[in-house]
Amino acid sequence: MNARALAAVALALSAVFAAGCTTAVSGVIQSLDNDPDLMSINQEARLAYEGGELAKAETLYRSLARRMPNDAETWLRLGNLYARSNRPDEAASAYHHALMADNAEARAWHNLGVVRLRQAWASLLQAQATVKPSNGLAPQIDSLLEYLSKLPQIEAESHKAAASPDARKY
Repeated sequence: MNARALAAVALALSAVFAAGCTTAVSGVIQSLDNDPDLMSINQEARLAYEGGELAKAETLYRSLARRMPNDAETWLRLGNLYARSNRPDEAASAYHHALMADNAEARAWHNLGVVRLRQAWASLLQAQATVKPSNGLAPQIDSLLEYLSKLPQIEAESHKAAASPDARKY
């Protein structure tokens, strides 16, 4: 980035901070930074993700995250990739990064909640499979699973995940 572009970024950032709008910082940087390399990597990552080339998409999104660590959209997409790959801890971490960049990013809050609910569901299913019926925890586990099963999205996602060949990963 040349000196003129850096000055423009500095001016824009100072205006954004003066206005108290920190959620727009990554958008300002991205819109002012017309780096064709970043735009190319972003496009290639998106196409790889949409095409199911998750390993390639991950490499590209991680590269973008290193180069633009305060870009909520990049972290959100990386979180989605990890969630899709049944890597909930990494997904949650990426969503947290997105929220650090933009605390008002509703999609990151939503996706983080869904990932955590799926983790709870999986933990409780494992607990149910290992607990003896005589154990005092058995009724509590059953009750929690019944409660969670009333959440349609969690139930549908859990049944879909349980039917997949790599269900044990999640």
